[in-house]
Amino acid sequence: MGGETDRATFDALINPGYVKDGAEIRAKDTLAANALGAASSLGLVQSGRDKAVLGEGVAIADYAALADHVHDRLAALPSGNSDCAILDAYAWVAAESDRQKGLGWIYDWGRDQFADEANKSLVGEDEDGRLMNTTKVVPWRRWLNFLGLGATLPLTNTPDFPTPTVRIARELERAGIEPGSELTAEAFLTLLAGRMPYLDRGRLFIQACQRIGHQSLQRQLSPLLSVALRDLHDDDTVKLRLSGDASTHVRLAPDPAHAMQAFTAVKIFPETSS
Repeated sequence: MGGETDRATFDALINPGYVKDGAEIRAKDTLAANALGAASSLGLVQSGRDKAVLGEGVAIADYAALADHVHDRLAALPSGNSDCAILDAYAWVAAESDRQKGLGWIYDWGRDQFADEANKSLVGEDEDGRLMNTTKVVPWRRWLNFLGLGATLPLTNTPDFPTPTVRIARELERAGIEPGSELTAEAFLTLLAGRMPYLDRGRLFIQACQRIGHQSLQRQLSPLLSVALRDLHDDDTVKLRLSGDASTHVRLAPDPAHAMQAFTAVKIFPETSS
């Protein structure tokens, strides 16, 4: 990717259309305009009346790199920025999972209740006065999947599962940690909070807890992060290790069906180390 093009060519690229039953069909102009607005907001392109230019410093080789670019840009935004609502709302899910001591409420609440409660936790306004509503919930979940923060379930009319496993694995890879390296629990959580501020101890997570009046436990993780770490442990992306005095343990949210309930260290990419 690189360079610039005239506006007509650019518009044709983002709304190329397709052929159905011998007729060419194009998306509504408003959808193409929304795509351009999103790309501009994320710094991917700068467009004017006559031309469109790739954003300064943007070098994207593939789908994963695009997701990384979008994630980094959103994670760097201050809470309350309308674009940051994607991650602000995810931080609220993490905080709410901690308050509710589980994730079942996501499937107990209907779309209306979910959107209303999420909107209450967000700061700022969109063009319609709400950062989250029933119409925005579906594309919000699609954004999460794209960023590696959610997984589609093979069940009809069931909300996606908000798991950050893919993004955690990606950020550990991007952090340049040598495979087989072992971090203390505190160092590991500090790394995650810095790169993924919507998770436990991160800037957006702390603000989300404050907005819903919840005090998280310093040495126990939210159910959202706990489920993800257990999954990553089970598939050997990381290995959670436990040793030492109980006062040094970081506890996972309780799950009697899993052997890991706490850890003091994390081995990164153990299966790929020599």
